Amino acid sequence: MFVDNTVVKKFEGEDRYDRFAIASTMFDVSFKGATCSVIESKVLKNCEGCNLKFLCKKIDEVVEDYIDKTTVVTNGFKFEN
Repeated sequence: MFVDNTVVKKFEGEDRYDRFAIASTMFDVSFKGATCSVIESKVLKNCEGCNLKFLCKKIDEVVEDYIDKTTVVTNGFKFEN
């Protein structure tokens, strides 16, 4: 099965954002990590001056929540002295 991760798709003749593609991308971010193209290209030095800072922090929270809720520890052990 092929999964199309294109975020903007045509639905009923209109460009619409596909939630599945966004969620699938967030899934990929949970494995690969993410970076900011604006900082990487040195347009900004940090997030402080960016209007999207709030949304980027929420993306980080969503990824962390996803990892927490889907990570299962199958065995545990401890060292004894």
